Amino acid sequence: MNRKPVIKHLNDFDGRTIVISDIHGNDTLFARLLEKCKYVPVKDRLILLGDLVEKGYENLATLHRIMDLCKYNEVYAIMGNCDFVAKNILFSYRLEYLRHVLQNRDGSLLHEMAKEAGIEPLSNETDMNEWAAALRHAYLDELIFLNDLPHVLITPTTIFAHSGIEDEETIADDFRFVMTRFRFDEEDKHFSRRVVVGHMPVSEYCLRKADFNPRVNYEKNIISIDGGNIVKKAGQLNALILHPAWMETISEDLLDSVKVLHTTRPHNFAPFYLNWSDGEVEVLETREHQSLVFSASLGRRFWIDNEFLQDHKGSNFTSYEMPLTIGESVKLVNVWSHKAQIKKNGILGWTDVSNLELSDEQKARPVDLN
Repeated sequence: MNRKPVIKHLNDFDGRTIVISDIHGNDTLFARLLEKCKYVPVKDRLILLGDLVEKGYENLATLHRIMDLCKYNEVYAIMGNCDFVAKNILFSYRLEYLRHVLQNRDGSLLHEMAKEAGIEPLSNETDMNEWAAALRHAYLDELIFLNDLPHVLITPTTIFAHSGIEDEETIADDFRFVMTRFRFDEEDKHFSRRVVVGHMPVSEYCLRKADFNPRVNYEKNIISIDGGNIVKKAGQLNALILHPAWMETISEDLLDSVKVLHTTRPHNFAPFYLNWSDGEVEVLETREHQSLVFSASLGRRFWIDNEFLQDHKGSNFTSYEMPLTIGESVKLVNVWSHKAQIKKNGILGWTDVSNLELSDEQKARPVDLN
Protein backbone atom coordinates (compact mmCIF):
# COMPACT_ATOMS: atom_id res chain seq x y z
CA MET A 1 0.00 0.00 0.00
CA ASN A 2 1.37 3.40 -1.00
CA ARG A 3 1.57 5.44 2.21
CA LYS A 4 2.45 8.81 0.68
CA PRO A 5 -0.26 11.40 1.36
CA VAL A 6 -2.47 12.14 -1.63
CA ILE A 7 -2.49 15.91 -2.13
CA LYS A 8 -4.97 17.86 -4.27
CA HIS A 9 -4.25 21.45 -5.27
CA LEU A 10 -7.11 23.91 -5.69
CA ASN A 11 -7.28 27.41 -7.09
CA ASP A 12 -8.42 30.38 -5.03
CA PHE A 13 -12.19 30.77 -4.80
CA ASP A 14 -14.07 34.06 -5.02
CA GLY A 15 -17.09 32.98 -2.98
CA ARG A 16 -17.57 31.46 0.45
CA THR A 17 -15.63 28.36 1.49
CA ILE A 18 -17.59 26.32 4.04
CA VAL A 19 -15.40 23.90 6.00
CA ILE A 20 -16.90 21.13 8.16
CA SER A 21 -15.03 18.36 9.96
CA ASP A 22 -15.78 15.15 11.82
CA ILE A 23 -19.36 14.50 10.76
CA HIS A 24 -19.00 10.94 12.13
CA GLY A 25 -22.08 9.55 10.42
CA ASN A 26 -24.45 12.16 11.87
CA ASP A 27 -26.49 12.84 8.75
CA THR A 28 -29.31 14.65 10.56
CA LEU A 29 -26.96 17.24 12.04
CA PHE A 30 -24.93 17.55 8.84
CA ALA A 31 -28.05 18.35 6.80
CA ARG A 32 -29.23 20.80 9.45
CA LEU A 33 -25.87 22.60 9.52
CA LEU A 34 -25.75 22.94 5.72
CA GLU A 35 -29.21 24.49 5.85
CA LYS A 36 -28.19 26.83 8.68
CA CYS A 37 -25.17 27.93 6.61
CA LYS A 38 -27.51 28.54 3.64
CA TYR A 39 -25.16 26.47 1.52
CA VAL A 40 -25.67 26.86 -2.23
CA PRO A 41 -23.95 24.23 -4.43
CA VAL A 42 -21.40 25.63 -6.94
CA LYS A 43 -21.90 29.17 -5.63
CA ASP A 44 -20.20 28.09 -2.38
CA ARG A 45 -17.14 25.88 -2.02
CA LEU A 46 -17.69 23.03 0.45
CA ILE A 47 -14.74 21.24 2.10
CA LEU A 48 -15.24 18.24 4.40
CA LEU A 49 -12.20 17.58 6.59
CA GLY A 50 -12.50 13.82 7.11
CA ASP A 51 -14.00 11.42 9.63
CA LEU A 52 -17.09 11.52 7.47
CA VAL A 53 -18.29 8.21 8.91
CA GLU A 54 -17.96 5.95 11.98
CA LYS A 55 -19.13 6.35 15.59
CA GLY A 56 -22.52 7.77 14.59
CA TYR A 57 -25.61 5.83 13.51
CA GLU A 58 -26.48 7.36 10.12
CA ASN A 59 -23.32 6.40 8.29
CA LEU A 60 -24.77 5.15 5.01
CA ALA A 61 -27.10 8.13 4.74
CA THR A 62 -24.19 10.48 5.46
CA LEU A 63 -21.94 8.80 2.91
CA HIS A 64 -24.60 8.82 0.21
CA ARG A 65 -25.34 12.50 0.87
CA ILE A 66 -21.62 13.34 0.55
CA MET A 67 -21.26 11.25 -2.62
CA ASP A 68 -24.19 13.17 -4.13
CA LEU A 69 -22.73 16.51 -3.04
CA CYS A 70 -19.37 15.64 -4.60
CA LYS A 71 -21.06 15.46 -8.01
CA TYR A 72 -21.19 19.26 -7.89
CA ASN A 73 -18.22 21.45 -8.70
CA GLU A 74 -16.42 22.93 -5.70
CA VAL A 75 -17.21 20.11 -3.26
CA TYR A 76 -14.17 18.34 -1.83
CA ALA A 77 -13.88 15.71 0.90
CA ILE A 78 -10.67 14.36 2.40
CA MET A 79 -9.94 11.15 4.28
CA GLY A 80 -9.88 10.97 8.06
CA ASN A 81 -8.59 8.12 10.19
CA CYS A 82 -12.13 6.82 10.74
CA ASP A 83 -12.75 6.68 6.99
CA PHE A 84 -9.79 4.31 6.69
CA VAL A 85 -12.16 1.37 7.35
CA ALA A 86 -12.86 1.45 3.61
CA LYS A 87 -9.21 0.57 2.89
CA ASN A 88 -9.36 -2.21 5.49
CA ILE A 89 -12.25 -3.81 3.61
CA LEU A 90 -11.09 -3.10 0.06
CA PHE A 91 -7.60 -4.51 0.60
CA SER A 92 -8.36 -7.00 3.39
CA TYR A 93 -5.86 -4.98 5.42
CA ARG A 94 -5.37 -5.66 9.15
CA LEU A 95 -8.71 -7.43 9.36
CA GLU A 96 -8.15 -8.85 12.84
CA TYR A 97 -7.45 -5.36 14.14
CA LEU A 98 -10.59 -4.17 12.33
CA ARG A 99 -12.59 -6.93 14.06
CA HIS A 100 -11.36 -5.66 17.45
CA VAL A 101 -12.27 -2.06 16.59
CA LEU A 102 -15.74 -2.91 15.33
CA GLN A 103 -16.59 -5.17 18.25
CA ASN A 104 -16.02 -2.16 20.51
CA ARG A 105 -17.87 0.31 18.27
CA ASP A 106 -21.64 0.16 17.91
CA GLY A 107 -21.87 2.96 15.38
CA SER A 108 -20.10 1.96 12.18
CA LEU A 109 -20.56 2.24 8.43
CA LEU A 110 -19.57 -1.41 8.14
CA HIS A 111 -22.20 -2.58 10.64
CA GLU A 112 -24.81 -0.66 8.65
CA MET A 113 -23.59 -2.06 5.34
CA ALA A 114 -23.72 -5.62 6.64
CA LYS A 115 -27.23 -5.18 8.04
CA GLU A 116 -28.55 -3.50 4.90
CA ALA A 117 -27.07 -6.20 2.63
CA GLY A 118 -28.27 -9.09 4.80
CA ILE A 119 -24.72 -10.09 5.76
CA GLU A 120 -24.26 -11.83 9.11
CA PRO A 121 -23.29 -9.43 11.91
CA LEU A 122 -19.64 -9.47 12.92
CA SER A 123 -18.69 -11.91 15.70
CA ASN A 124 -15.66 -13.78 17.03
CA GLU A 125 -16.47 -16.61 14.61
CA THR A 126 -16.72 -14.41 11.52
CA ASP A 127 -14.30 -15.24 8.72
CA MET A 128 -12.99 -11.73 8.15
CA ASN A 129 -11.82 -12.36 4.60
CA GLU A 130 -15.25 -13.65 3.59
CA TRP A 131 -16.97 -10.80 5.45
CA ALA A 132 -14.81 -8.21 3.67
CA ALA A 133 -15.48 -9.86 0.30
CA ALA A 134 -19.24 -9.75 0.93
CA LEU A 135 -19.07 -6.04 1.79
CA ARG A 136 -17.01 -5.34 -1.34
CA HIS A 137 -19.59 -7.12 -3.45
CA ALA A 138 -22.50 -5.16 -1.96
CA TYR A 139 -20.91 -1.71 -1.58
CA LEU A 140 -17.97 -1.44 -3.96
CA ASP A 141 -18.85 2.08 -5.17
CA GLU A 142 -19.09 3.46 -1.64
CA LEU A 143 -15.85 1.82 -0.52
CA ILE A 144 -13.97 3.03 -3.60
CA PHE A 145 -15.27 6.56 -3.04
CA LEU A 146 -13.81 6.64 0.49
CA ASN A 147 -10.61 4.90 -0.59
CA ASP A 148 -9.95 7.45 -3.34
CA LEU A 149 -10.32 10.54 -1.16
CA PRO A 150 -7.22 12.75 -0.97
CA HIS A 151 -5.54 13.36 2.39
CA VAL A 152 -4.75 17.06 1.96
CA LEU A 153 -6.18 20.00 0.00
CA ILE A 154 -3.94 22.98 -0.75
CA THR A 155 -4.94 26.42 -2.03
CA PRO A 156 -2.62 29.42 -2.46
CA THR A 157 -3.65 30.64 1.02
CA THR A 158 -4.77 27.57 2.99
CA ILE A 159 -3.86 23.95 3.71
CA PHE A 160 -6.69 21.63 4.72
CA ALA A 161 -5.85 18.34 6.49
CA HIS A 162 -7.69 16.05 8.85
CA SER A 163 -5.36 16.30 11.87
CA GLY A 164 -2.28 18.30 10.85
CA ILE A 165 0.87 18.30 8.73
CA GLU A 166 4.60 17.93 9.23
CA ASP A 167 5.55 21.01 7.22
CA GLU A 168 4.29 23.13 4.33
CA GLU A 169 6.80 21.84 1.78
CA THR A 170 6.53 18.04 2.07
CA ILE A 171 3.27 17.87 4.10
CA ALA A 172 4.28 14.43 5.47
CA ASP A 173 6.07 11.23 4.44
CA ASP A 174 3.23 8.95 5.61
CA PHE A 175 -0.51 9.59 5.46
CA ARG A 176 -0.89 8.67 9.13
CA PHE A 177 0.95 11.91 9.98
CA VAL A 178 -1.89 13.93 8.47
CA MET A 179 -4.70 11.76 9.86
CA THR A 180 -3.77 10.94 13.47
CA ARG A 181 -1.83 13.84 14.99
CA PHE A 182 -2.61 14.42 18.68
CA ARG A 183 -3.05 18.07 19.75
CA PHE A 184 -1.59 19.53 16.59
CA ASP A 185 -2.23 23.05 17.87
CA GLU A 186 0.28 22.48 20.70
CA GLU A 187 3.13 21.40 18.42
CA ASP A 188 6.04 23.78 17.98
CA LYS A 189 5.09 24.72 14.43
CA HIS A 190 4.33 28.01 12.68
CA PHE A 191 2.98 28.33 9.16
CA SER A 192 2.91 31.03 6.49
CA ARG A 193 -0.36 29.69 5.12
CA ARG A 194 -3.23 28.99 7.48
CA VAL A 195 -3.72 25.32 8.25
CA VAL A 196 -7.28 24.18 8.94
CA VAL A 197 -7.73 20.85 10.75
CA GLY A 198 -10.26 18.71 12.59
CA HIS A 199 -9.70 15.36 14.35
CA MET A 200 -9.02 16.64 17.89
CA PRO A 201 -12.13 18.04 19.63
CA VAL A 202 -11.27 21.65 20.45
CA SER A 203 -12.51 21.20 24.02
CA GLU A 204 -9.52 18.91 24.61
CA TYR A 205 -7.31 22.01 24.54
CA CYS A 206 -9.31 23.65 27.33
CA LEU A 207 -8.33 23.73 31.01
CA ARG A 208 -10.35 26.74 32.25
CA LYS A 209 -13.66 26.79 30.37
CA ALA A 210 -14.77 24.09 27.96
CA ASP A 211 -15.27 25.78 24.60
CA PHE A 212 -16.60 23.73 21.66
CA ASN A 213 -16.32 26.51 19.07
CA PRO A 214 -13.56 26.62 16.42
CA ARG A 215 -10.19 27.59 17.87
CA VAL A 216 -8.01 30.10 16.01
CA ASN A 217 -4.30 30.22 16.84
CA TYR A 218 -3.18 33.39 15.08
CA GLU A 219 0.45 33.02 16.17
CA LYS A 220 0.85 29.57 14.59
CA ASN A 221 -1.73 30.16 11.81
CA ILE A 222 -3.69 27.04 12.81
CA ILE A 223 -7.48 26.80 12.91
CA SER A 224 -8.95 23.75 14.69
CA ILE A 225 -12.66 23.17 14.07
CA ASP A 226 -13.70 19.76 15.48
CA GLY A 227 -16.54 20.55 17.88
CA GLY A 228 -16.72 17.04 19.35
CA ASN A 229 -19.83 16.00 17.43
CA ILE A 230 -20.88 12.43 18.40
CA VAL A 231 -17.80 11.81 20.59
CA LYS A 232 -18.80 14.40 23.24
CA LYS A 233 -22.21 14.67 24.92
CA ALA A 234 -21.86 18.47 24.77
CA GLY A 235 -20.33 18.32 21.29
CA GLN A 236 -21.44 20.20 18.22
CA LEU A 237 -20.83 20.23 14.49
CA ASN A 238 -18.93 23.35 13.46
CA ALA A 239 -18.75 25.11 10.13
CA LEU A 240 -15.88 27.50 9.47
CA ILE A 241 -16.92 29.90 6.72
CA LEU A 242 -14.05 31.59 4.92
CA HIS A 243 -14.93 34.75 3.01
CA PRO A 244 -12.33 36.46 0.79
CA ALA A 245 -11.56 39.04 3.52
CA TRP A 246 -13.01 37.64 6.75
CA MET A 247 -14.31 34.47 8.41
CA GLU A 248 -17.20 33.38 10.61
CA THR A 249 -18.38 30.22 12.35
CA ILE A 250 -21.77 28.54 12.55
CA SER A 251 -22.53 25.56 14.78
CA GLU A 252 -25.35 23.11 15.40
CA ASP A 253 -26.05 20.29 17.84
CA LEU A 254 -28.88 17.92 18.77
CA LEU A 255 -29.14 18.89 22.45
CA ASP A 256 -32.47 19.95 23.95
CA SER A 257 -33.03 23.69 24.25
CA VAL A 258 -34.43 24.63 27.66
CA LYS A 259 -35.77 27.92 28.98
CA VAL A 260 -34.02 29.86 31.76
CA LEU A 261 -36.33 30.76 34.67
CA HIS A 262 -34.07 33.02 36.74
CA THR A 263 -31.27 35.49 36.17
CA THR A 264 -28.03 34.44 37.87
CA ARG A 265 -24.72 36.23 38.27
CA PRO A 266 -22.45 33.68 39.98
CA HIS A 267 -18.96 34.58 41.23
CA ASN A 268 -16.60 32.21 39.41
CA PHE A 269 -13.14 32.15 40.95
CA ALA A 270 -10.56 30.43 38.75
CA PRO A 271 -12.95 28.00 37.00
CA PHE A 272 -11.50 24.81 35.56
CA TYR A 273 -12.40 21.98 33.20
CA LEU A 274 -11.23 18.39 33.19
CA ASN A 275 -11.04 17.30 29.57
CA TRP A 276 -10.96 13.65 28.52
CA SER A 277 -7.25 13.32 27.77
CA ASP A 278 -6.19 15.12 30.98
CA GLY A 279 -8.92 13.66 33.18
CA GLU A 280 -6.78 11.38 35.37
CA VAL A 281 -7.10 12.26 39.07
CA GLU A 282 -5.91 10.90 42.41
CA VAL A 283 -8.81 10.36 44.82
CA LEU A 284 -7.85 11.72 48.25
CA GLU A 285 -11.19 11.46 50.07
CA THR A 286 -14.63 10.11 49.16
CA ARG A 287 -17.92 11.34 50.58
CA GLU A 288 -21.55 10.60 49.71
CA HIS A 289 -21.93 13.16 46.93
CA GLN A 290 -18.44 14.44 46.22
CA SER A 291 -14.80 13.36 46.34
CA LEU A 292 -11.65 15.33 47.02
CA VAL A 293 -9.19 14.71 44.20
CA PHE A 294 -5.85 15.93 42.92
CA SER A 295 -5.33 16.60 39.20
CA ALA A 296 -1.72 16.68 38.02
CA SER A 297 -2.74 18.35 34.74
CA LEU A 298 -4.45 21.21 36.58
CA GLY A 299 -1.98 21.19 39.48
CA ARG A 300 -4.71 21.52 42.10
CA ARG A 301 -6.93 19.73 44.60
CA PHE A 302 -10.69 20.16 44.39
CA TRP A 303 -14.03 18.54 45.12
CA ILE A 304 -15.72 16.78 42.21
CA ASP A 305 -19.25 15.40 41.99
CA ASN A 306 -19.08 11.60 42.18
CA GLU A 307 -21.22 11.25 39.05
CA PHE A 308 -18.21 12.45 37.03
CA LEU A 309 -15.70 10.03 38.58
CA GLN A 310 -15.05 6.75 36.84
CA ASP A 311 -11.91 4.62 37.10
CA HIS A 312 -9.94 7.52 38.61
CA LYS A 313 -10.91 9.81 35.77
CA GLY A 314 -12.99 12.97 36.01
CA SER A 315 -13.75 13.41 32.34
CA ASN A 316 -15.74 16.46 31.18
CA PHE A 317 -16.30 17.94 34.64
CA THR A 318 -16.49 21.74 34.82
CA SER A 319 -16.56 24.03 37.85
CA TYR A 320 -17.77 26.97 35.77
CA GLU A 321 -21.19 28.15 36.96
CA MET A 322 -22.97 29.64 33.97
CA PRO A 323 -24.35 33.20 34.22
CA LEU A 324 -27.97 33.20 33.04
CA THR A 325 -30.62 35.70 32.00
CA ILE A 326 -34.31 34.99 32.50
CA GLY A 327 -36.12 34.06 29.30
CA GLU A 328 -33.06 32.99 27.31
CA SER A 329 -32.53 29.43 26.09
CA VAL A 330 -29.57 27.16 26.80
CA LYS A 331 -28.67 23.62 25.72
CA LEU A 332 -29.13 20.81 28.26
CA VAL A 333 -26.22 18.36 28.58
CA ASN A 334 -26.46 16.46 31.91
CA VAL A 335 -28.67 16.47 35.01
CA TRP A 336 -27.70 15.06 38.41
CA SER A 337 -28.66 15.79 42.02
CA HIS A 338 -29.81 19.45 42.02
CA LYS A 339 -27.42 20.45 39.22
CA ALA A 340 -27.50 20.59 35.44
CA GLN A 341 -24.68 20.84 32.92
CA ILE A 342 -25.63 23.28 30.20
CA LYS A 343 -24.07 24.85 27.11
CA LYS A 344 -24.48 28.44 25.97
CA ASN A 345 -22.82 29.87 22.88
CA GLY A 346 -20.61 26.77 22.71
CA ILE A 347 -19.36 27.12 26.33
CA LEU A 348 -20.02 24.37 28.90
CA GLY A 349 -21.05 25.22 32.44
CA TRP A 350 -23.47 24.25 35.19
CA THR A 351 -26.39 25.72 37.09
CA ASP A 352 -28.97 24.67 39.67
CA VAL A 353 -31.87 22.80 38.09
CA SER A 354 -34.27 25.29 39.71
CA ASN A 355 -33.02 27.85 37.20
CA LEU A 356 -34.25 25.81 34.24
CA GLU A 357 -37.62 24.72 32.90
CA LEU A 358 -37.11 20.94 32.69
CA SER A 359 -39.50 18.09 31.98
CA ASP A 360 -39.61 15.03 34.22
CA GLU A 361 -37.91 13.06 31.46
CA GLN A 362 -35.07 15.56 31.24
CA LYS A 363 -34.58 15.51 35.02
CA ALA A 364 -34.29 11.70 34.98
CA ARG A 365 -31.57 11.38 32.33
CA PRO A 366 -28.35 9.71 33.53
CA VAL A 367 -25.03 11.54 33.39
CA ASP A 368 -23.01 10.82 30.24
CA LEU A 369 -19.25 11.10 30.85
CA ASN A 370 -18.34 11.38 27.16
